[in-house]
Amino acid sequence: MKNKKKITIMVIGIIAAVGIIIGASYAWWNTRITQKGVNTIKSDCLKLSLVDENPISLEKAYPLTDKEAEELTPYTFTIENVCNTSIVYDVNIEVLETEERLKSEYIALAFNGNKKRLLNAYPSTSPSLENGVESYGLASGSLKGKESISYSLKLWMDEHVTAEDDAMNKEFLSKIVVNASLNQVVDAYSESILNGADPVLAEGLIPVEIGNDGRVTKANIQNEWYSYEEKRWANAVILLDKTIEYKDYEVIPEENIESYFVWIPKYSYEIWDLGEYESLTEIDESKVHEIPIKFGLNNTSDSVEGECTTPMNEERTQGLSGESGNCKVGDYMTPPAFISMGTNGLWVGKFETGYKGATSTAEAEVNANDSSKVQIKPNVYSWRNIQVSNAHLASYNYIREYDSHMMKNTEWGAVAYLQHSKYGSATSVRLNNNSAYITGYAAVKEPTVGMGYYKDCENTAVEMDGTNTINYKNPASQVASTTGNYTGIYDMSGGTMEYVFGVILDENNVLLSSSSGFNNETVFPNAKYYDTYKNSLDSTVYNYGILGDATKEMGPFGNAVYGIENRHISSWYKDNAWYLTTEASWFRRGGAYDYGTEAGIFRFVNDNGSERTWITFRIVLAI
Repeated sequence: MKNKKKITIMVIGIIAAVGIIIGASYAWWNTRITQKGVNTIKSDCLKLSLVDENPISLEKAYPLTDKEAEELTPYTFTIENVCNTSIVYDVNIEVLETEERLKSEYIALAFNGNKKRLLNAYPSTSPSLENGVESYGLASGSLKGKESISYSLKLWMDEHVTAEDDAMNKEFLSKIVVNASLNQVVDAYSESILNGADPVLAEGLIPVEIGNDGRVTKANIQNEWYSYEEKRWANAVILLDKTIEYKDYEVIPEENIESYFVWIPKYSYEIWDLGEYESLTEIDESKVHEIPIKFGLNNTSDSVEGECTTPMNEERTQGLSGESGNCKVGDYMTPPAFISMGTNGLWVGKFETGYKGATSTAEAEVNANDSSKVQIKPNVYSWRNIQVSNAHLASYNYIREYDSHMMKNTEWGAVAYLQHSKYGSATSVRLNNNSAYITGYAAVKEPTVGMGYYKDCENTAVEMDGTNTINYKNPASQVASTTGNYTGIYDMSGGTMEYVFGVILDENNVLLSSSSGFNNETVFPNAKYYDTYKNSLDSTVYNYGILGDATKEMGPFGNAVYGIENRHISSWYKDNAWYLTTEASWFRRGGAYDYGTEAGIFRFVNDNGSERTWITFRIVLAI
């Protein structure tokens, strides 16, 4: 059963104009059947109001020049949707039948401040009034509940009309008619603070909400399903069985989820340190602060005061390492991760990449590029012991239509800076200290010592808590999220170290080492999928980092001694900090389960890109 209501608003024009509203009453169908309960349908209303001023009345009218027409007082009217129902509407002008009618081709019209057009130049529509003979469409649009919109109209006899034309002693009557009906297409929810950088969905990427018990339900995208203002980041999942369709608010069982992703909206951040650190000195823990963020789709540029750009490589549109362009402290800059991918934001793997089908730690140690084994979810074994080349191919081939790829170093930085803004947890991300390399776990206590001396690690079974570690489904695990709640990203501190695509190339853009698996048979990817860094023989030349990648800006850098071991650490939570060198030309981030205070979202160290049983990777989508 379908009830339909249509609203018509009319305004009389040129000789006499009067605003009126024509409405049709509801038609109700009622069915009575024998049952215990009562069938109830509650409808919303469909009603408009019109407020108008200055009805047009031109007596003894004659042709006017465009300049003379500018002096006319316009007819103005406001349409308001007084109900909660979203509507679509059309604004038409209908010409009424008279005994001596002035032709439409003689009438000039200026609608809503636009340039003059002859009335018959507007699109022709079907008249809806009983005495209507012609109708022309002026505007169309939609109004959400309680919204309104205003228009203005000028009508006059155009200057091209001459005495030879059949225009003497004629009359022109018209009415503005507003037709409205239920909007069958409801706009998706958007958050004003994101300034257009709202989540971009694609077919097969299911928007979800995650409850405080970790339960996943399909989101209704017409309603508020995320709020960065409240530190609730947008989440989406990819299903194992894509033929199953879930209704809004229906629970999606964990066994049918292949991968989770979290939306990182495009933003610019306020630079606090240009990172000109060429060696170790002393750390300065006062550097840790809440990073100011401004969401939006624009790239920062020289033309806007208070914004800056870093130098751009013509081939890669990427920031060059070790150079700051025209940036200065206090400027806002768009992280290069967003610029190089050319997107409104990034869908980042919510967890470290797992190996599908692995039932033990050892079974997830596979140096292969089989993208069918990718899974990104909690309580699974991280895919480890994989060369960078295979991690790249597994990521790249995962979902090509989503532009899937291995996370870059600058993309890690984009997540880290958002985490430490007012839109994230803005604190030290709790360590995943599960020694079986199971995703989504969290340490019960914040570590106080570094690698080799941190002992509160446990090898627990999937989804099982231990004395010192707790699994993802335990609400207490949310301290290991970038938001401090279930909507954030996990495993960015501890768990397994992660290779990211940030590398030193020689002067001919050739890799310094083949340990990563890249060679003549494994082609290096398109330049947008990696970050290039300057060569250094010393791991303490931090000023070779890239602004926005969460390396050089984390200084000053110092040395820490744990027992008899020396560690390079940053000013941000004493996380490990080692720049790339010729022998170790690839970045890895996050730290392992037993790294204690040396692990963290701001940790960065170097490696040669080879397979390691303690290193994994993360996947990003650029839709």
